Amino acid sequence: MSVRFTLEKRTNKFGECPIRLSWSFGGRRYQTTIGYSIMETDWDEKNSLVKPEMKNQSGQSADDINFYIKRISLVVASIEQHFVGKEKALDTDTMKHAISDALSKDIARPEDILERCLEGWKALPEIKTRYYKDLAGRYYKFLCEARNFYISVDKFYILQELFGRGERVAVPTDKFKPQKERRSMYPITSFKEVNYEEVYGQ
Repeated sequence: MSVRFTLEKRTNKFGECPIRLSWSFGGRRYQTTIGYSIMETDWDEKNSLVKPEMKNQSGQSADDINFYIKRISLVVASIEQHFVGKEKALDTDTMKHAISDALSKDIARPEDILERCLEGWKALPEIKTRYYKDLAGRYYKFLCEARNFYISVDKFYILQELFGRGERVAVPTDKFKPQKERRSMYPITSFKEVNYEEVYGQ
């Protein structure tokens, strides 16, 4: 298969290596990390899977991570089957969207991802993930908006940390506003929105 999974040489603060995929097809290549990191000793290089009964520092099990590795492989195989003979029609932007969808919990079936690919992501609604970076350089994925009626702050953003423990944090939406729009209780910019390419090193 033209998609490969490997461990990067760099490690996070727990000594874990990010899992990276490389997809080559029709003279094009798309590479990215898939959002999971493990110890080098927990990687089955021959089968490109995580060894059984492993949990990383974020609490993600081998079964959880291998589920997405296998799903990506299924999605790639389905897409390539449809593009045989017309390889040049599959561009890197489409490859990127396919991998992003394969890692999403919002689209359950590989068949739906293939349909979005064949429709050029026009017929079905686009699923846009928002990412943020804090002052310490940590990256987060936006999950949802919430309210707390027991305190004065009206709204919160619920964010999930990436490349670390995967902890979820509730952040007042005021912390995302420019300084001149702030209430006095939030003197500095705490979070800024960043794009997919910055988060995953594209």
